[in-house]
Amino acid sequence: MSFEQFEAIVWWLVAVMQFSILVPMAVVWWGQRHFSAPVKMLSWYVYISAFFSLGARLSAIYLHNNLFFLIGFNIAKVLLLAAVYRLVLTAPRTRWVLAIATLAALGVVAASFALGVPRAVTVSRVVQCALLAGFALAYLEQGLNRTDSGKFSGDPIWLLSVGQLIYSATTVSTFSIEIVTLFEGSIFNTFSALSFSLASLVFNYFLTLAFLRATPDIPVRIAVASTESRLVAS
Repeated sequence: MSFEQFEAIVWWLVAVMQFSILVPMAVVWWGQRHFSAPVKMLSWYVYISAFFSLGARLSAIYLHNNLFFLIGFNIAKVLLLAAVYRLVLTAPRTRWVLAIATLAALGVVAASFALGVPRAVTVSRVVQCALLAGFALAYLEQGLNRTDSGKFSGDPIWLLSVGQLIYSATTVSTFSIEIVTLFEGSIFNTFSALSFSLASLVFNYFLTLAFLRATPDIPVRIAVASTESRLVAS
């Protein structure tokens, strides 16, 4: 297989990845009445992803520059998932750290524009991966410390967290290879597109599972607060 053929396959995979958001979107339309409050908020991700994917594709065709759409997607994803994790993380200190880290991350992205818009794209993606990986780990740790016997495979936010960790690890590894090997030109661009496409497909797979297995349960934080109030009252 020639490099030109491999490159064509990769860009076909990019298109598949972009259209794959339609699968969890269909699940959202079908089952959103069964969603709890955190999952309903998470469901907005499918619309955000579709909007920025379409905008980036059209902007690349007609304006020959889709960098601001890429940055916008990373910022929107951070803000949305920060709001989702704030609903499900029970420790007040963890939620406080989440808020501070989110503000700091947005500040870093804003400051990165001084290096140029292309660099700001890279910074926004790395910041998104690092921050959301931290949120995901916090939720996974909280789940491991639960006293109930519920299965993690039925927890939508647990599935989301696993998907986000895989996406973050793949993305950061790709950027690490770029820095260490100093790849330049179309070879790295194609390799980078392949990595991001596969990572996004995995994330969309876990996102779809999260929506499929969602139930109208009381959010964790509210349930804990309700239990504590009953104990105090008694």
